[in-house]
Amino acid sequence: MLTVFCGEDSVSAFNHYSALKSNYKNRGFQIIDLESAELEDILLWMGQTESLFFSKKAFFTSNLNKKLSRKSNLKINQIVDTLIKDKNLEVISWEQEVSSRYLKFPKGATIKEFKPSENIFKLLDAFYPGNLKIFLSLLNNVSLSTDVYFIFTMLSRQVRNLILIKNDVTDPKIQRWQYYKLKGLADKWTAQSLQKTYESLYNIEVMQKTSANPFSLVASIELISCYYL
Repeated sequence: MLTVFCGEDSVSAFNHYSALKSNYKNRGFQIIDLESAELEDILLWMGQTESLFFSKKAFFTSNLNKKLSRKSNLKINQIVDTLIKDKNLEVISWEQEVSSRYLKFPKGATIKEFKPSENIFKLLDAFYPGNLKIFLSLLNNVSLSTDVYFIFTMLSRQVRNLILIKNDVTDPKIQRWQYYKLKGLADKWTAQSLQKTYESLYNIEVMQKTSANPFSLVASIELISCYYL
């Protein structure tokens, strides 16, 4: 069987993916992490003699969807279909920032999708010059119940989309109503301010990854907001 964790809220999806891994480990499963390209080796491993200490195996992978195709006759699709139908197998995949509508898995896979709350979208819509007070109020409320790194990721994506629209470039995945909504927000910004905001967000991301940021992530978002909004 195959369980897939996906959705725009990739932080929550990954947290549940990790929690399931811990759950399997506590239940006495042997945890095997593998690349999506190694998927066909699972059937070989299952045929091997069981470990002295483990009677069951659970296979964890990520971004398997990228390897699949809408053409069901491809070898990888057939392998995945076999894994789904084998009830003695435990295969779990985390699909980073992928909505369920973009998944290409055969029927039978268990899909667990994690969507952002409505409040995060209200927060993103409030991120524009002249709206600092409302944005900070929403940020304070949303950060109480939503992972801050996810908020930061969504905000960076929002600014990137606004820059693209400002330059007459459209992401084909954006629906028509989303485009007009983003266009209205982009018109509230100058191209230069958007670019500098995105550069500041990028610098914060680098500092977070290198543990060089002297401020919390929420405080960093607040500082950027106070400067550009």
